[in-house]
Amino acid sequence: MNIKILILAIACFVVGTVEMVIAGLLGMISTDLHVSLGVAGQLISVYSFIFAIGGPILSALTSKIERRKLLASAMLIFFIGNILSILSTNFTLLLLSRVILAASCSLIVVISLTIAANIVAPELRGRAIGIIFSGIIASLVLGVPFGTLIASRWGWRMTFVLIAVLTLISFACILRFLPKIPAQKTRPLHEQIRSLKNKKIISAHFISIFQMIGQFTVYAYITPFLHDTMGLSTGMISVVLLVYGLAGTTGGWIGGSLSDKLGEAKTIYISLIIHAAALFLLPYASHSIYSLLILVLFWCTFNMAATPAIQNYLIKTTPETSNIQLSLNTSSLHIGIAMGSVVGGILVNHFSITSNTWVGALIILFGLFSAIYSFKCSQKN
Repeated sequence: MNIKILILAIACFVVGTVEMVIAGLLGMISTDLHVSLGVAGQLISVYSFIFAIGGPILSALTSKIERRKLLASAMLIFFIGNILSILSTNFTLLLLSRVILAASCSLIVVISLTIAANIVAPELRGRAIGIIFSGIIASLVLGVPFGTLIASRWGWRMTFVLIAVLTLISFACILRFLPKIPAQKTRPLHEQIRSLKNKKIISAHFISIFQMIGQFTVYAYITPFLHDTMGLSTGMISVVLLVYGLAGTTGGWIGGSLSDKLGEAKTIYISLIIHAAALFLLPYASHSIYSLLILVLFWCTFNMAATPAIQNYLIKTTPETSNIQLSLNTSSLHIGIAMGSVVGGILVNHFSITSNTWVGALIILFGLFSAIYSFKCSQKN
């Protein structure tokens, strides 16, 4: 594996851990900082909001800065955010640290994706993007449980101490191994935003939005689904989620590889069809844990496989606005996640939890229609 791509993936793993690790620390933070659990939960919401809006804005404002210098600077700011988290003696300071962490993380992810796409041959670009996404996914699968374990033994601040140390190591590796990468010539911000009027571009972003709405209509409520439909114990649910996470980690790499071999269109079509089919069939696998695990394997592999192909497609389609397109697409994923959780909650409150899987599958098909429309527009051009 290209050492430069590996370093970028590790950097994304480190910064990605911060996003959701807080979910396992809310109880400790609530007690320590004397706030309610509901108030503590806003640490997650604020992070997601800042990440979603910060990526495109910061990418545009920093588009003329040399890439390695920008990435290293963002890692230092991320380090400062972690130090502020460690030193927070009240909720306001911790909330401020989450704003700093989210803003710097959004920039780090986008820069890593653009660097990865530019330091490999065009025929390997999808694979490189897939490896970066595997690092992000791995942070959710491995980083969060380890972070929660550390917090349970030595306190929630120690989790951020570890992340801060890993951030400095990543920072040193970036300066040591990555070459200087000049900023690409970009269009003015208003012209980059105007690119969203292009039907093939905006519909490509809607692929991600619809897919994540469908995904999180189900995944946000996967624990009660598995408990209610199969009667699984907490231990078995953990096994299912572990399989899900490991499949997702490999799914990013598989999606990138397929994108290079089959092309973006076929990869996206295949991924969305299998993803939708897996969700639709999920209730019918409730009679057997083995059937469930096989289905979950396909579900998460192809849920994650589409994103590298979508981002590679955006880079190829508008190379002159690729920075902001990648950041907008990352924001699209977060928008879809937020909307999916809301849709799933409405369904759970008014219908059987089984309906979440069918509605989720249907919404993903809207993503498929968006993909077909985008590629048809691309062919016309």
